[in-house]
Amino acid sequence: MKKHLGMILAAVCFCLAALLYVLTGWYTARYDTSFAGLLFTLTTPMKGVGGGFWSDFLSGVLPPVLLAIAGFILLAVLLRWERLWTALTKRIPSAEKAGKARETAGRVFLILGCLCLPAAAVHTWDRLHVSDYLRFRSEKTTLYEDYYIAPDSIRIMAPEKKPNVIWLVLESMETTYASREDGGYQQANYMPNLTRLAAENISFSNSDRLGGFLSTNNTNWTMAALFAGTSGMPFGFPVEQNSMYKYTEFAPEVVSMGDLLEREGYRQVFLCGSDGSYGGRALYFTQHGGYEIHDLFAARERGEIPSDYYVWWGFEDSKLFRIAREELTRLAAGEQPFNLTLLTVDAHHLGGYTCAECGTVFEDRTANVIACTDRQVGDFVTWCREQPFWENTVLIITGDHPRMDTCLTEGVPYEQRPVYNCILNSRKEAAGETFNRTAVMMDMFPTMLSAMGFAIDGDRLALGTDLLSGRKTLAEEMGYDALNEEVQKYSPFFAEHFATQQ
Repeated sequence: MKKHLGMILAAVCFCLAALLYVLTGWYTARYDTSFAGLLFTLTTPMKGVGGGFWSDFLSGVLPPVLLAIAGFILLAVLLRWERLWTALTKRIPSAEKAGKARETAGRVFLILGCLCLPAAAVHTWDRLHVSDYLRFRSEKTTLYEDYYIAPDSIRIMAPEKKPNVIWLVLESMETTYASREDGGYQQANYMPNLTRLAAENISFSNSDRLGGFLSTNNTNWTMAALFAGTSGMPFGFPVEQNSMYKYTEFAPEVVSMGDLLEREGYRQVFLCGSDGSYGGRALYFTQHGGYEIHDLFAARERGEIPSDYYVWWGFEDSKLFRIAREELTRLAAGEQPFNLTLLTVDAHHLGGYTCAECGTVFEDRTANVIACTDRQVGDFVTWCREQPFWENTVLIITGDHPRMDTCLTEGVPYEQRPVYNCILNSRKEAAGETFNRTAVMMDMFPTMLSAMGFAIDGDRLALGTDLLSGRKTLAEEMGYDALNEEVQKYSPFFAEHFATQQ
């Protein structure tokens, strides 16, 4: 019985070790994120998620794990195969010695099987930098006490003529997709339209060519980026990263861009091609600005797509841009100034979604997805410029975060993967340099308002800095690495003032 228990223990340890080792290798090969990113992937609720992740997970992880388990079982069977051991030990003069050799080999096998699990755990700990994650989670920051500017504590003056604003958020749009000649890392430029728009309008770059702002911890997934871009703060809530949909309130004490524009009489819409509730997006936007949520289900109800239509995360970007044109025409016909925030999805990991319009110009599938998004954005901007509302509309285009997989970005350090940004029809010119800046998504909160003509005393809101003002950002004052460390530490101030209660 003891022998059987030992074999069972060794088998369980080996199976867990195989799963952990293969999972670590699969994850690090496909995702350029930290241990916190792995927790995000594993704890993200299935509700609203596209199917690409799980199909790749099953195909990438299960086969090698099952193969390793099969090898373990085969070795275990061979160790108990008396005929084989009789043949292997035929030169040993006594049966007693042969039996001892077999017993010793079995013990070694069981010990090695059990040791596989701690060895795999050490491997995972090292590859995912778990020590850094735990260290930052246990340390406290005074970032808010030192730098936070409450939006309601300063004067924010709206322009006399309030412009409309469109915030186009492009899933995983980083400037590494451009050619090396233009400032990216590719042989060809997969984003020529976005490159041209950045050159012709206001765009903040971390280099002397096409670049962008850098992504920090707790702003590097979509809901966190949307929150940071409209509130000037990282997603520091003590909840699973995409589980805010479970709550009845989303940080009621936060004063966001939506809150400020609602006070100024704006009609606000959040448009996406997926389940709007995913990650707490609908909860946040309805409670902070009274946004209308135009998502997959709203599009079905309005007859904009068939009632049973579903691809990728909901419906593809070609339909999103068509619906956006219709929505903008409707909003422009009203008397209120409007704020339309629309979020694309086709470039989402893993690899992106190939729609009917993508084509096969490039050998790489993700390159075709990025090029397709770029064409659609170019067409959308051209259409907007031809509309009567354009003269009084500010269009802001940004990515949300760098890619979460390594498609097109393998080998590129994370800090060298800037997020795209561009401001068209800004009501203000940039007072300082737009190149060689170090900015983050939190800086977009005051920058977007400033581009709309709002005057902000001190040029700062929350932890963000108005990039148009020319004033140094926190990332420039503190250094990007220092700020990136502080935003992932525990903040008693944030917990006391902004933490959401269920």
